[in-house]
Formats: sequence, structure tokens, C-alpha cells
Amino acid sequence: MDKGVWAQYAQWNDALTAQFFGGSQADLPAYIDVDSSLLEDCAKGMGLSVKEATDALVAAVRPTLGLGEGDFVLATHVHRYNDWRRRFLRSSGPRGKRLTQDIPPPPVIALLTTLVMAAEKMGSDASLAANAYYPRLGQLFDLDSKDVRRLVSKFPVTESLWRGLNEYLEAQEGRRGLPTAYALGHRYVGIPQSQALVRATDRGRLPTFFRQFGLAPGSELIAADLERLLDLWIRQTPSPVTANLRRLWNGGRARERIAGVVAVELAHWDGTVRDTSDTAVKSSGEVQLTALLRQQFGSRSLELSFAARLPTPVPVGYLRIESAEGKPSIGVIPAAGARLRPTPGSRLDPNSLAGAILTFVEPGSGQTITRRPRRVVPLRKDELLGILVEVERVQLADDALLLVKDDKTLLDEVLQVIGKYGHHGTVYRSSGDSEQAMLAGLPEGWALIDDVQLYAIPQGVQRLDLHALVPLTTAQLNLSGGLKMPGRIRKWSSLHPPEIRAAVAEAEEMSLTLTELGEERVHVRNWTEAVSAMVVPLTGLGLMDGDYEIELAVNGSAIALSTLRLRSGDTPDAVNWSTCTRLNYELDRSQLGPLSAMEASEDSGIVVDGLNTIGARAGALTTVAARDGASWSVRQSSSSAAPVVVLGVADPNSCVVTGAHYLELPTFYGGRVRGQIQGVCKTCGLKKSLPATPRWKKPGTKAKDAPTIHFSQLPSHTELGASWDVCMDALVHVGGGTIGSFERVATQAEGSSLFVDGFLRTLETLGQIDVRRDSALQPKDWEANPAYLAETLHAGFVLAGVWSSGSRDALGKALMDQGGELVPERQDDQLTSWFARGVDAETLTALVNELALEAYVVPDAVRQMMAALPPLSEVEAGLTEAPIPDYTKAALFDVHDAAWRPVPGVGVPGAYRLEQSFRTTTLWVDHRGALDRRGRVGSIQLVKHLAARASRGPLLGYLERQSMLLVPIGADLPGLYGRVAALCSGRAPVVSVKTRSIGYRDVPRWVADDLNSLLAS
Repeated sequence: MDKGVWAQYAQWNDALTAQFFGGSQADLPAYIDVDSSLLEDCAKGMGLSVKEATDALVAAVRPTLGLGEGDFVLATHVHRYNDWRRRFLRSSGPRGKRLTQDIPPPPVIALLTTLVMAAEKMGSDASLAANAYYPRLGQLFDLDSKDVRRLVSKFPVTESLWRGLNEYLEAQEGRRGLPTAYALGHRYVGIPQSQALVRATDRGRLPTFFRQFGLAPGSELIAADLERLLDLWIRQTPSPVTANLRRLWNGGRARERIAGVVAVELAHWDGTVRDTSDTAVKSSGEVQLTALLRQQFGSRSLELSFAARLPTPVPVGYLRIESAEGKPSIGVIPAAGARLRPTPGSRLDPNSLAGAILTFVEPGSGQTITRRPRRVVPLRKDELLGILVEVERVQLADDALLLVKDDKTLLDEVLQVIGKYGHHGTVYRSSGDSEQAMLAGLPEGWALIDDVQLYAIPQGVQRLDLHALVPLTTAQLNLSGGLKMPGRIRKWSSLHPPEIRAAVAEAEEMSLTLTELGEERVHVRNWTEAVSAMVVPLTGLGLMDGDYEIELAVNGSAIALSTLRLRSGDTPDAVNWSTCTRLNYELDRSQLGPLSAMEASEDSGIVVDGLNTIGARAGALTTVAARDGASWSVRQSSSSAAPVVVLGVADPNSCVVTGAHYLELPTFYGGRVRGQIQGVCKTCGLKKSLPATPRWKKPGTKAKDAPTIHFSQLPSHTELGASWDVCMDALVHVGGGTIGSFERVATQAEGSSLFVDGFLRTLETLGQIDVRRDSALQPKDWEANPAYLAETLHAGFVLAGVWSSGSRDALGKALMDQGGELVPERQDDQLTSWFARGVDAETLTALVNELALEAYVVPDAVRQMMAALPPLSEVEAGLTEAPIPDYTKAALFDVHDAAWRPVPGVGVPGAYRLEQSFRTTTLWVDHRGALDRRGRVGSIQLVKHLAARASRGPLLGYLERQSMLLVPIGADLPGLYGRVAALCSGRAPVVSVKTRSIGYRDVPRWVADDLNSLLAS
């Protein structure tokens, strides 16, 4: 074939790729949505006639179809695609931490565009049947009947081309759009039709549909269920969709495919509203209750809070609480999905959160948002926030937590429904005389039911409060549990995979099929049972990194498909690795260098990158020996917790208290009444609904009285979070990014901000990650360090940075061949430390080079890092100075007892903790600052050491016999000072609550004295 033909085709392929999958589509579902203006823009950029853009594209693609005499139809496209995919798969495999990673787009975009153009013509004229796709494809390319038949015979190969487009978008991690090319029914032609059926205007209105029916962001629902709900929505008066979509819907034939598009949109939806109409904007504001169950020291506690979304997003730092006495303000921070969360450390009254009407006002724009309390509140895990968030109702086969008004009759009825149609975990009550367990933080007069799943639709529910337990859907296929990697593309850790959950109302037989999607489709496993609900744990199947397809069939017919993507540190996120900021601690470029990493440069002569150090400070250090033992008291600090804020007062006459609801009925427009929603409570917003009828159930068939399976025997989803090791492997996969991506991983071990902070500081101390902080020393960005083998003082060479399971295994085998060993050491369910032992630095370097590992051996690492660190006085000079703010409570750090002491105000030099309305500020105030009413903002650990330095008594103690360096709890050695202390042993410091101390192990006297000297200078 003429090379010029493919050159012209390649031009169109590149131009269309830029239009469909450019930066403007980032984090949004991406479609090949063809219109004349888009093609004209492409033609203009290529120097072609704008008026004939459509004809020019068709003319460029037609010669590439292989329809000539003796040609193989689509053969060259398939060959070019297979070459691209082989290169693509190799680029997705294990590799080192490179600076760039180019992933070219698949060479089939122009071809796929023409397939969609044919689909767009369906139903546009009366000369052909509305569902006639292939004849319209023939018309587009001006083919005779023979060539149409030849093209149709080879058309199934296009399914793999669409899969390649999905894989390309997945590898880009949503930066060029989210994949949408899926179709359950009408194979081969279904995908191009799905791209053309629902245009951008109607897709922008879908979040209004999701909100109206209480569908949670990110839900994976089956198209058949959505088809029923869509019918209710589209047939409203007036209809919320365009005339074109309404025509297609009323025609009937396209309904299943339209519902499939909506299912994809819902799975990608993050809760934001793209429709800018007044009605959509006004309905988009909301306040949702949030919950976090914490496990500490053998007991559980509940932490209630809220997430807010303004109708029109604006920059905001605080909200006014209109419902609270005195209308105080609360600090808020941006969160995923255009939401706002209270400033970390805010303590909110749980009774008012659960039982009062909450009203917030954004002072700048005057926007008002409200939450109305309910007697039964379902909460489910929000994948974007990493915590439990209030939803309208429970979904089938989904994990939920229920907050229930502790009315004995109501609680008993809730438990009866769950016991009959699902199962639950522990029941907690707030009253001390109850038989159920107690739970700290539970509002008075409320109960909490943990680990709730419904596997069938409750029937005959009379009590209105229980309608939150009636799903609007009849079938569900989802993936639950496991560790979900951060990002807009859904993927899980292969070290901690999810379980498959499937529930189909009144199904007689269910079948789940798992298929690996490699270069060839490979059948992995099939599960078939005569049940209506199945739970299939994937842990233990040995699934490797890759993509898998899950098909759910009921009574022999496939009704749902889902994609399972498994990743690990062995298959890192190539795009993120190449785009995240490269961080180092450059000690001669910033006075805050020991505390905050910065973007790597070529200008620094003293650099700490992970556990590797280049350069040394100038001048000698005056030795100040560390004192023996701990000098601080073992008594607890005086309590100085942030004040609890009451956000409102419960109305004793409200339906939440009385249980009496006031229903408002939908507007009646005549004719047959449609829909499951039968009314909405005026006070609490509760929706009365009817159980849905399964699509595969014949009309008029009487509902079964009870499910045919004992749901209590299904495996219960474990509440155990991901381990530190699994979280670290996920961070290796991600490579780096904003602190939000780090939190998305850490919250899957435990959702509290306290844990996230401790996890971050521990990994930074161990040299696994570097962290950049802002002027207030709050974390902004992070980066997983290159793989290092750093020499400790007595434990061998510790592994830190981007070590994956595969690279560790390869190193371990090579060490064994050389008479060495790779030894794991784990403590207190924290991160496993790995040590290479039995070989010297030279041998280890040769092994790493022989294995072609991108890893670096660092001999004498402790001495090198110690020689680079500056005295604390230089760090102090670099801290941001600010006026002492207004505060409600103040505490001064007592250096002798290592404890906070309440004080009436800021009057003398020292470390202060100032409580404002909803936030805490820690300051170091020196003598001049006390006079000028100014202080230096620092972390709570740093200001303590600055106060100790000023009192000439550094907060360090040393145990000679144990070779252990001690600091008080809450006074961890900051930044690189803690890193060098931990590097001595290669392990994280140990915490003793009894002695209120943190111990750094295997620290020799000279390191203890040098660190004490730096902190005392």
C-alpha cells in the first residue's frame, strides 16, 4: 500500500487524538464524540479545506480498510495495532524510576472515529431501519454490498481496538480522560453506538439524575436497573433531556445501550455537577454526615464529622455555622469531589451532628447549604475521601454502617430487616445499661450497626424510616474491600485484592466468570451456584498484576461486566513517575532544608536524597554530650483539647425525635402513576419507595416470601485495614504526588488524620519517602525515593525507597548465591525493614549491577548524613514569623516535664499551643517575639525542641547499655535529625506509653552526642 496513504491517515490519527483525548478531558469520561466543528478544527490544523473535513477524513481512512482485490480486510490496522500493543505492554512492566515515560496513543483513533460516525447516522432517516448499523457504515465509505459483507465478516476484530483505547487511557491515569468504550450487549457494534448515543449536553445533565435517585458517586450499577430509573427520569414533565435523547429513548431499541452509557458515567462520577442550569446548581449543594471508626489500644471509637459541597464552588477558608448559637465560623479545607471538610483537629459535638438541622453559609457568596437529620442514616465508604459518608439508602451487596435513633422498636425492626435480607456486625448503643457494646463518640440516644450488607430487596416494609434499607436496584456486581490505588482509574493492589460481591434479586442460579485480559483472553475461574447472592474473596488465588474481566450471569444470561485492574510496585504508574516532582533535601539552599524537601536542582552542594548524602557542612561542631537517661516526668500532660463545638440544637418536635413524618406527594400529571418514589418527608427528606421488580422476573409473578439463601452464612467483609507493607507497595506504584494521593493510600490502613500524620512521618524518618512542606511546615507533596541499600551501623544494609516485591526477590536470590541473605524484620504490625547481610559494599554493588537493578549502595551512610546536618539555630532562623493570632485557650510547653501547661496568655518566651475556634497553631516565641507579639510557626515537635534549646536542656536522653536515644512522646526528632537516628538501626523508633518516651535503637554514643550538639547549638 502507498506510504502516502498511511502518512495521511497518521495525520488524522494524531489530530483526532489531540481533540478527543487532550488535557481538557482530564478526569472526565472521554468519548469519541464527533461533530462537524471538531473535524473542521482538525482539518484546519492539517492545512485542509474546512468545508470538506468530513469527506477528507473518510477519504483518508477508506484506503486503509484493505478492501482491494486480494487484500485482507482490516489486516494492516490489526498488524499496526498489535505492534503498538506489544510496545505498550512492555512499557507497562517493571522498570526503574525514570525521569520520562512516553506512551504513544494507539494508531486506530481515526478508524474508530469513522465507526462512530456511522453510528451517529442511525435513526436519522427513514430509508433504513433505525437499528441498521452496517448499512450505514457502507454508506459512509460508499461500499457496494460485497465490500460491506467483507467488512462485516472482519468487524469483530474492532473490539480489541476499542480495548486498546481503554488501556491507553487507563495508563494515562485519567490525564487524557477516563475510558468509556464498554458494551455488554450488541457486541462489536455496541461500542461505537455507545459513543454516539448520549451527547455531551445530556451527559452533563446526568449528575442531576444521580442525585434525584440517591445514587452514590462511583457506584457500579447494572444497566438493566438504570434503564428502569432512567425511564422515570426522562418521562418527567418537563423532560430533563434533549429532544434527540428523548426520541431515542421512546423508540425503545436503544434503551439498553443508553443505560450502559449512563452506568459508565455513574462509575466515573465524583459527585460534582457539570450542568450549569439554575435548577441543577441549586440542587447540587449538600451537607453529608461522615464517620470514622478508629481502633486504638484495643478499643474502638467513633468520630463523626461532615463533608459539604457548595452549589457553586468558590475558594473558601471557612463557613459560618448559621444553625449554631452565636453563628461561629469553622475552618474548612478542600477535599475530593469539590467538597469541603473541617480543618484537621476540629472537634464537633456528635449529638448536634446527628440530631440537629445543620445550616452553613459561605460568607463571600452567601451560598447556604443544609443537612436535615434522619432516624436511620446509612453511610458507605467514599473512595475519594477514604472515610464513611452518608448516602440516601443502602445498596445491594455494598458495605454500610447504620446510625439509628435508639428507639427500641425502631432498632429491633432495623435488625430484623437486616437479619432477614443480609447480615451485620456489632451493634453499639450509647446507653450504659444496654446489652450491646459501648462505643466512645456515639451520640446520646443513638445506636450504631457496623458491617452491614443487604443481599436481597426487603419486601413489605411499612415503617417509613426503614425505607433507607430498600435499595432502588435489583442486582449488583461490585468489588469491595482490598486496597484501592489512588487515581481516577479504578485499580487495586495485587497484594491486597478486593472480593467480588454479586446479588441478584430472586435469581435461581448465578454464575461469575473471571477472565485475564492479556495479549490473549485467558479463562481463570468460574463460580456457579443456585443462589441469589455470592461473595468471592480473591485473596489466595495468586492473581498477578494485570487486567481481568468479571462477568455476572443470571439464569444463564449475562447481565453485567466489570473490570478488575491489579497493580503493585512491580508495575508502577509510568505517567505519575515521570510527572511527579523530584524532591531532595538541599541543605545549602534553604535554612529549612533539614525539615522540608524541595524540587531537585543541580545547584546544591549538600543534598540528602532518601538515605544517600552528598556533601558536608563547613566548620567544626562543639560537642555537647547527651545526658544519661530521661529527665522528663512520666506524668501525663494537662488536658488541653480543642473545644467541642455544638453546631445546632435538635428540635424536640421533629420527626427525628417523634418518628412522625409529613409526606409530600409527587405532582400528579394525570394518567398512570409511575415510579418507585411515593413521597418525600418535608422535615427530614426521607423518600418513601416501593421495592423494585427484577427485569428478569415475569410481570405479575408473586414475590417470594423470603430469600432462598441464609445470608448470614456469606463471608463478612473484614474491617481490618491494609497493612503498612501493602500501603508502602502502593506508594511505590504511585511514585509521588500531592499529599492527597498519599492520604488516599494511608486512610485504607486507618482513616484518622492522626494516623495519616504518623504514617507520613514514620516513612519520612525511614527514608522511604521525601516530603515537601509549606511555610507552616504542613506537608504538600511527597515522592518515593530511588531504591537505596544504605549501610547501618550493625544491622547490614537497609533497603529503602522504590523496592518492589520482584526486585527484592531477585536481590534475595543473588545474595544467597554469594553466601549472604536478605532478612525481613517487622515490629508492632508496622513496616517491615529489609536488610542485606553477609556481604560488603563492593560485593553488593556488583550484585546490583549484575541484576540490572536501578538501585544504589550507600556505604557509611550514618556518618555521611550526620556530617551534613546543620545546627538547629539555622533552622530556627528560617521559620516563618507571624503575629500571634487571637485564641480561646493557650498552653505553654514545660521543658522539664515535657508537658503542656495551660496558661492565661502568651507572656514569656517558649513553645505555645494556641486554640482558635476550630484550629490549633503551634508557635515558638523568643524574647523579642514576646515583646513584639510575634512568633515563629513550626510543627508541634519542632517548637518543643526550640524551647528546650533556649532553656539549655535539649530533649534528648541516652541509655548507654541499650544504645538507645530517647526523646519524649510528641517530641520526635524532626526531619533529617530523626532520619539519621533511625538509620543507625534501619528501623523505626519504638514508643513506650508507660515512660512517655520514643526510643531510637542501636544509636552509638557519638551519634547521640552529635545530635544533642546540633539541637543545643
